Amino acid sequence: MDYATTLEHLYRLERFGIKLGLENIRRLLSLLGDPHRDLRILHVTGTNGKGSVCAYAASVLQQAGYHVGLYTSPHLVRFNERIQVDRTPIADDDVLRLWSGMQPAIQAMTSARAIDHPTFFEVATAMAFEYFRERQVDVAVIEVGMGGRMDATNVADGLVSVITRVDLEHTEHLGRTVNRIAREKAGIIKPSSRAVTVEQPALSVIEARCREVHAPLSVVGRDVYAERGARDLKGQDLRVRGSFGEIEVHTPLLGAFQAENVTLAVTALTELRQQGFAVSDDAIRRGIASTHWPARLEPVRERPLVLVDGAHNRPATDALATSIADLLSNRKISLVVGILNDKDLKGMAAALGPLASHVYACRPKTHRAFAADEVASAFAPYAKAESIPLVRDAIDAAISNASEEDVVLITGSIYTAGEALDHLGVHP
Repeated sequence: MDYATTLEHLYRLERFGIKLGLENIRRLLSLLGDPHRDLRILHVTGTNGKGSVCAYAASVLQQAGYHVGLYTSPHLVRFNERIQVDRTPIADDDVLRLWSGMQPAIQAMTSARAIDHPTFFEVATAMAFEYFRERQVDVAVIEVGMGGRMDATNVADGLVSVITRVDLEHTEHLGRTVNRIAREKAGIIKPSSRAVTVEQPALSVIEARCREVHAPLSVVGRDVYAERGARDLKGQDLRVRGSFGEIEVHTPLLGAFQAENVTLAVTALTELRQQGFAVSDDAIRRGIASTHWPARLEPVRERPLVLVDGAHNRPATDALATSIADLLSNRKISLVVGILNDKDLKGMAAALGPLASHVYACRPKTHRAFAADEVASAFAPYAKAESIPLVRDAIDAAISNASEEDVVLITGSIYTAGEALDHLGVHP
């Protein structure tokens, strides 16, 4: 079997949908020799920002001299992006080898009932744990897929558990209130954990979980603070203060929202010190400064300035709108937008529409996306909006109609962002 065929088999597993629960993944990992039990883990959940926090943490730990595994989802262009060691994606041959090696375990699981077949995410998670064990990583930075308590990654116990800002998402699976969703996400906090979160409406729920398992908790905005300094299209300066002292850092990632993500990561890394990791302030500075995390308000072209951002829900588009106003208040902006059909389309249009002079509505290549016409209708009250179904065609139209001083912002979904990077020849 070649790599392309292997990926076809992997993606076919999406037909098994989402199975929140740990029984399946525990059985699969048990048949593989429980690779997760050999790992020391920094575990990250939340609604928005968790991928950026993971990227910062992995970059710093590598600068500190550690051999670092990184598991995130979804990918932008290639599956391999999900599983990295020292920021190098897993090789095609290793994906093929690990998938092939997993077949006896999968056959054992499905011998009695086909419905017990592991899902796409369960297989990817098991593959990551097995790869990290093989590569003997010193620490694995693991991003939760959905929720926390019943997410496949939660078979592992984190030394530090991070919860970014929590908002309404996946309500059909996680609950219909922010507090209920926060309770699910707080399930990653274990008796072995030190916990980090941000001051937010659901903080009391997270504090209750910490009391239940006797986990120390640090809260950004209460125990740790950040001050933004100079910022431009090449990054921003931050001063982070807490019981560990004061650290001045520079992040190349744009957006006011990155101040909170940086501070969560710095706090988590200082908590890892309490778990025996040698992470100096200098490693933190160098690691934050060298972080690369694509499609997070990422400039990919100049004249016109083309930005790609994976904002995919109402809170993320609110934060994106604030950052655009902060950085580019005097520039004419065209939007290329494709949005998944389980998101708040009207709310996202209300957040982003007022920024735009022209909207090019499109549909990323997934059955889960709104039709381009539906997106155009939602944005029509705010700006001239036209429907161009293919993401690549919408991008080409926006760029060709922009002057050298204009801005083209491509956003609305990780799927849209991934197609944009691929079309523009930018490799994550």
